[in-house]
Amino acid sequence: MTEHDDSTVSAEEYLQYLSEYAGFGLEEITDQDIGEGILEPDFRSQLIAVRVVLERNREAEEKVSAEIKQLEADIRKRGGDSWLVDHWVDKLHSSTFLGATHSMAAVGLIAPLMESLFGRAFLYLKHAVGESYSLGSGHERWQLDDRWDHRYLWKRGRRSGDIAKGIVQLAEAIDLKQHLPADLARTLSVLFEYRNKMFHCGLEWPSKDLKDFANLIKSNGWTDCFERAESDGDPWIFYMSREFIEHCVDTVEEVIEGIGARVRRSWADDSVDL
Repeated sequence: MTEHDDSTVSAEEYLQYLSEYAGFGLEEITDQDIGEGILEPDFRSQLIAVRVVLERNREAEEKVSAEIKQLEADIRKRGGDSWLVDHWVDKLHSSTFLGATHSMAAVGLIAPLMESLFGRAFLYLKHAVGESYSLGSGHERWQLDDRWDHRYLWKRGRRSGDIAKGIVQLAEAIDLKQHLPADLARTLSVLFEYRNKMFHCGLEWPSKDLKDFANLIKSNGWTDCFERAESDGDPWIFYMSREFIEHCVDTVEEVIEGIGARVRRSWADDSVDL
């Protein structure tokens, strides 16, 4: 059995279960159900596990933050006790790296989850939508042999490695984009740019990488996506903001639903052979 056959059978078995055992009719099966069926039911469990880890890390940061505030209160009460001040400085320093570690964990969980999500979806849609649709659409991507490889962006007949833009371009080419979050391109660009920096540079980046990333944030208007620690007024460590992390996980949910909506359309299109 091929990889496509595996994904197709899994989707069909899941949807059959909803229909026969859960008693759902097609009109009661949601786009989310369809999307999860295509991705296999275990993808939901993966998303739950990611949320659990992110929540635990958030709680750990809040605990350290509370300890720092208590130390500050004790220092004021004891008139600047030197031992407490030293302990407070150490705590602040370690909390900086705790935040960086949790930010790396977050991007390390979410970015592969997003890649896996689109990889599975495009594998299914390649057959559900069909080569006949893609070749007849006139999109420049379909003039190329590896048109379904979402890791690459095609422009004027040349390929470049850009998974964020490649995903969006392929989604556009198969008319999936209209079902996806409007800010998906931005979300993916932020996520994968940060992933690349963290995984290549670690928690502390070379000064040039720090300056380049600071300029990238400013020029692209990504200031709401990041927080940072500074040293002598210069950027020292970048963190994904809590709001952006939550936004990324919510985006996964929206993408699953959008994929389901696109497949539902293909079911209704008599010209598509499922």
